[in-house]
Amino acid sequence: MRWSQPKLLADENIPWPLVRLLRSMGLDVVWIPETRYRGISDREVVDLANSDGRAVLTRDSDFLETNLRRRIRYGLIYVAEPVKRDNVEKLARNIVKALEVLERRHVLAIVTSAAIELHPLTP
Repeated sequence: MRWSQPKLLADENIPWPLVRLLRSMGLDVVWIPETRYRGISDREVVDLANSDGRAVLTRDSDFLETNLRRRIRYGLIYVAEPVKRDNVEKLARNIVKALEVLERRHVLAIVTSAAIELHPLTP
């Protein structure tokens, strides 16, 4: 399945400056703190992303656990370093690159400001 444009569901632990920058780059980003879904469980985050055809964007290492990864249909982008003023632009660029891969193969992309690692969603 291909997206008409890349779509992300940003977890509550993704800082607003990164969400704002991704939106300014043309991405369709739903940020959980702006919705009625604040405080939902990780499993509910996955279900919400799946129902809306979105990849999950998170800093929560619980999403790296096999039981959650197996449930994800549209890909997972895990930001593996703190988001700071001096790395937010590099992180955003690498997230966009990771989304390009997720369009073709739904995988786990571990993103830092310096690199992108790709892994199967189901190990």
